[in-house]
Amino acid sequence: MSSLNSAVFAQGEESEASPAMTFKKVPIKLPRVGTLFSVDKADEGISNPVVQPLFKNYLNGLTVGGFYRGYFYNRNMTNNYGGYSPNHVIRVGEAQIDPLLMLYFSGNMTPNTSFGADISAGNPFFVYQGPGYGRNGAVSPYFTVVLRGSFKTKLGTFNMKAGGIEFLAITPFTFGANVAFNRYSVFERRPWDPGAGGNVKTRYASYYYSGTINQDARFGTQAFKGYVLNGFIPAINTNVDFFYGKTAPNGGIDRIHIARPTANIGARIKKNFKSGNYISLNTFNSFQRSDSVNQKSADIQWNIYTSEYSVNFKGFTLSGEVGAGRYVSPTVPEAWSEAFMADLTIPKKLIGIPIALRYYQIGKNFTSNVANFNNATVSQVNTGYGGSTNGLLTPFGPSLENVGDLSNNRRGVAINLTSIKVWKFTFTTGTQISAEMDKLDSSNYMFFSHRVNNLVWQRLPNYFPVNGAYGPQRRITAYYRGVAERVNITDRNSDGTPAHKKYFNALDVQVKFKNKIFNRDFYMFYLGTFSSAQSSLSAVPKFDDQAYIRAQFHELDVYYNITPDFVLALYGGLEYIKGNQFTDISPVTGLPRNQVGKAVGYGFDYSFSQSTTLYFRHRWFTFEDKSFPADPAKLFPNETVPVSVGAEKFSGNEATVELKMFF
Repeated sequence: MSSLNSAVFAQGEESEASPAMTFKKVPIKLPRVGTLFSVDKADEGISNPVVQPLFKNYLNGLTVGGFYRGYFYNRNMTNNYGGYSPNHVIRVGEAQIDPLLMLYFSGNMTPNTSFGADISAGNPFFVYQGPGYGRNGAVSPYFTVVLRGSFKTKLGTFNMKAGGIEFLAITPFTFGANVAFNRYSVFERRPWDPGAGGNVKTRYASYYYSGTINQDARFGTQAFKGYVLNGFIPAINTNVDFFYGKTAPNGGIDRIHIARPTANIGARIKKNFKSGNYISLNTFNSFQRSDSVNQKSADIQWNIYTSEYSVNFKGFTLSGEVGAGRYVSPTVPEAWSEAFMADLTIPKKLIGIPIALRYYQIGKNFTSNVANFNNATVSQVNTGYGGSTNGLLTPFGPSLENVGDLSNNRRGVAINLTSIKVWKFTFTTGTQISAEMDKLDSSNYMFFSHRVNNLVWQRLPNYFPVNGAYGPQRRITAYYRGVAERVNITDRNSDGTPAHKKYFNALDVQVKFKNKIFNRDFYMFYLGTFSSAQSSLSAVPKFDDQAYIRAQFHELDVYYNITPDFVLALYGGLEYIKGNQFTDISPVTGLPRNQVGKAVGYGFDYSFSQSTTLYFRHRWFTFEDKSFPADPAKLFPNETVPVSVGAEKFSGNEATVELKMFF
């Protein structure tokens, strides 16, 4: 897998934005050239007339930094998931292509020019999956080089970056990763959790007080490789940005027809005002050729043009984005659609409670695979024109989304109430109501995620990416650090088209508690989410069979600082997911989905120093769909021979040890 494809995994389940990796850089004192090249001192200046001036004049300020993330994983299954999960796994690394070791070098060739290099080492060990499994293998390291330059002109100051991998975010509708409203369990570690600089002391306090935790620059961004130009024009107080290169999902070479290169072009002009308000013009585009020999122009492309704005007035903040976009290919005719989003923040002083309101509308032809919304309308954007698979993206189609998530072919509203404090409790809640704008073929199915044991589900096959669906009923699709389960909807007209548009509801309730036990900090976080999808508009989620699919997720995190450097962690999770008569029906029981997932875990965080921390997690997990037991004669669509499949259930336990060191 290419370095760019590896880097895409830095985009967020939760997301934030910064243009570069954050490492602790340590200056290197360069030895004399004679020492470097084993030359006698008497011969210095004679044997090395070129090398010595090179270091003296052009390589000043050489720095090095990086991190080591040792990740060790063990799993034991007491009930196998239909043969799709090895019973015993011992592994080094997450099997996600996240690096175990990252080294970063940089230096100055001139006062205004610098260079950098990233060396990333993957898993050097073979993965043991048990007898009978043939997917054991190693991950190779990769190397990237970046050249940076800064120059001043009469117009303004400009910075140029060429090569390397930059982690960028432009606007929600153009380029970036969704951060939603930062409501999630923090029990599981993520690759972009820094773990340095006293993170054990501040991680859970930060989540209690601000709702966020410390992350590195990859959180909320997308990987970009190519040319990046940033500038500032002081005369008109304006920032300018230009991007040309490749993104991980749609950059590089087409995975099926490898002779067809693709490219991405983006730009942004942002006008800043003294009051802190701003307005910007933005664009991001993807180009590809369907025929590398006979076609001179890029006939496969999606294009997005937007304007972003933010206005503050007496404590009120109105921000958002408006624009238009299209997708066109030899098999998809050109058509444009609108996109609009407006967020209004009402200050706490007005009614005593801080309120955030949102309205959004994204048309069916406004599409992308690197923006902050889910593509549910144009399958080629996810799979590629040739129909190749892409393990980096969530599955194509409508989904049961969380509060704050966005999707095209949908309009919706959201209300968030934050930081309601009662004694030592802090309450936050939010709700989102959305609806499809048009009935499409993809409306005959949808997806949902298993939040409580999401990583357990994704790790079941023990390799990544997984091509195609897996599980006894073949309805699970894996993507980076998650899975989605497909739900077929049979509520259709006689011609097979959807009988109704789908309407979606999501409701979050979060409670955070902080106290002292034996003069040590004690934190408890509860997060409950209630979601549904149905055929009619509803003010609240449906809890009965009027909903095609309905879900409840309950998660409880507990953290106790036994010492300033040692934190005990506990976790409990419970999920219920049910379908109605218009969804998949078991031929054995004649019933729709009736799923229960459970998890109990414990662990600890221990800081050896400001730059080295050890994390341990152990989890017991179970899942069962009571309506889908083993089926000795399952007949799948487009197949003529029945096969025997196992029950939709599994159970077991897993343990992880993570050692993270920054240098």
